[in-house]
Amino acid sequence: MSRKKHGDQTPPETAAPSNEAHTESEAAAAAPEGPLTSEDQASNIEGRIVQLEQELASERAQALRVLADFQNFRRRNEEQRADVASRAVQDFVAALLPVLDNFERALAAAEDAPGCEGVVAGVAMILRQLQDLLAQRGVEPIQAVGCEFDPNLHEAIMRVDAEDLPENTVAEELLRGYTMNGRVIRPAKVKVAAGP
Repeated sequence: MSRKKHGDQTPPETAAPSNEAHTESEAAAAAPEGPLTSEDQASNIEGRIVQLEQELASERAQALRVLADFQNFRRRNEEQRADVASRAVQDFVAALLPVLDNFERALAAAEDAPGCEGVVAGVAMILRQLQDLLAQRGVEPIQAVGCEFDPNLHEAIMRVDAEDLPENTVAEELLRGYTMNGRVIRPAKVKVAAGP
């Protein structure tokens, strides 16, 4: 009796299922019975046209939404960039205001000193140039003395008795405040009348 080696055994051939038969049956089930009439073809074409028009309308609406989103993004980006630039300028102007204060103090002190006419004229000219430059950038002094106290514009340092002023009126300005393009960059430091 001859022994077969383990590798010599060949399995019996099994018939693999035919994919061709499967796809043919699907095609036969999907295909309408008999030839298509011209009315059926027209109906299929009209249905396809309606479907394509709906897809086109959907794609167009999506494209319009994307365009609107992009335009909103661009507008917000430009507004943020302008706001950042404006704040940078305001920060610079706020840092420059103490220099302006010191020029005003120097001019007031020099006006009282005898023999300083040249210094007074020079300091006055520099002060005027600085004020003009700031005014061109939208910097304006805040009106304080005689105005009603406004916490958005004024910072009350103290209340004083003032019989000639109504209550909550600014009696004295200790440090001038400034706005830039309508935004307060430094409130005015003031004394407020306590009233009669």
